[in-house]
Amino acid sequence: MSMFSFMKKEPELPPIDPTLVLAEAQACLKEKDFDSALEKFDLLCSLSVQSPLPLLSRATCRLQLKKYEGVLEDCEKVLMFLNADIEGHEEETCTTVHSLALMRMAKAYKELGNLDSAKSSLMRKNAIEHKLGRNRVDDVAEDSVEKERETAEEWKEKGNVEYKKENWTLALEYYKNGLGYDMYNSKLHSNTCMALIKLRRWSQALKHAEQCIALEPNWVKGYYMKGLILSGESKIEQAQVVLRQAAKIEPGNTQIKALLDEVESRVEYVESRLRRRKPAKDKGPEQPEPQAADDSGNDNDNDRAVEDVDSDEEYCDDDGCRTPKKITLKVTRADVINTAMDLAAAAVGVAVVWWFVTQRD
Repeated sequence: MSMFSFMKKEPELPPIDPTLVLAEAQACLKEKDFDSALEKFDLLCSLSVQSPLPLLSRATCRLQLKKYEGVLEDCEKVLMFLNADIEGHEEETCTTVHSLALMRMAKAYKELGNLDSAKSSLMRKNAIEHKLGRNRVDDVAEDSVEKERETAEEWKEKGNVEYKKENWTLALEYYKNGLGYDMYNSKLHSNTCMALIKLRRWSQALKHAEQCIALEPNWVKGYYMKGLILSGESKIEQAQVVLRQAAKIEPGNTQIKALLDEVESRVEYVESRLRRRKPAKDKGPEQPEPQAADDSGNDNDNDRAVEDVDSDEEYCDDDGCRTPKKITLKVTRADVINTAMDLAAAAVGVAVVWWFVTQRD
């Protein structure tokens, strides 16, 4: 072994080209080589997935290989993405990513013997397509979809009763039950979001607010809730952008205007604080300059106003606006000298009084 062998570097592997891997996977699918295709899709899904399509394609491979649990896992992940149109699956009456994922889930549940879940997945798929008006479902399916919508409305009303009682957790449970029957009900997403906001569960609430915007782009409630959530997370600049979008959609909405004014006030306050601190940061710590004493023997510091570390203006955070809890005062040299002189004068006064008393005796 060479004494310099430790200096040899292992050759770096070339970066993975997702486009090339996808082309190879699709070629394997055409040849019905599902094992090889699955390996390619596993590689694609191991990358930073920004699209539901690799997951959906892997679910298709797993379905062919009878790996049904994997199918359900992939399809659940697909449903976490926003819905989008898809082509090439018209024979399955699927025109969106979500409806195709639900169709794959229905087949997997059926093979696993879970017929109730298979039926529920198929109904949800039909509800999506029926809502979009892209295909006609038969009378039986349409009746089932209508029943599911009615059940969802019943859960929504139960949730509303608890919400008014301020039972946020129970209301949330009822709203989620309703979404299990009609996951594309924007009102249910809105109510679920508001319950989560009351519970200060910001990240979950944000998902439902964004779903409201996706389902009803011209309904300002989704934008309002998203702005409220971002404000609650102190992401005030992002909240400002969202609320300005809402104000463009419905300029006369007083709730939007009030929240936007509050957020913009907070943004302006933060920016003003940063402007005040920036010069001190750029210049570094200030060094006191020597100053000549005046005729009275006091430094010029005596003429300076008392300063505090933090401004006593109101500031805002998650708990609202309040004044600073701590104010630190700067004591100047002149203050010390004046105090010493006062004490000396008092001591002289005591000595004079004592002298008069002793003389009387």
